[in-house]
Amino acid sequence: MPRVTQITETEEYIKIYEYIIIIGGTIASFIYFSSFKINISKYFSVLIGIAIGIFYGLFASALAEVLNVMPVFAKKFKAKHQLKFIIAALILGKLIGSLYYWLIFKKA
Repeated sequence: MPRVTQITETEEYIKIYEYIIIIGGTIASFIYFSSFKINISKYFSVLIGIAIGIFYGLFASALAEVLNVMPVFAKKFKAKHQLKFIIAALILGKLIGSLYYWLIFKKA
């Protein structure tokens, strides 16, 4: 979270981000390990899917950041000031790839 807040320039909200992750993980664990069922509309499930996609995209970007892939790439290609755009492109690519897989490829 510290790196995401630094890139997005939202350091003042870091505690809120951490609390949301803890609450979300706790609720998701409860739902996963129980026989709890939620009857929701398909429109609301789309919003939940988008939120999960954002989480996975941020997680993948954080993993790449931890492995020092992005800093090495930025230094090698002299793209230090464009790093936030590169990370955003990775997230968007992950989102589009996931949507393609689940909506088009998986149906075929």
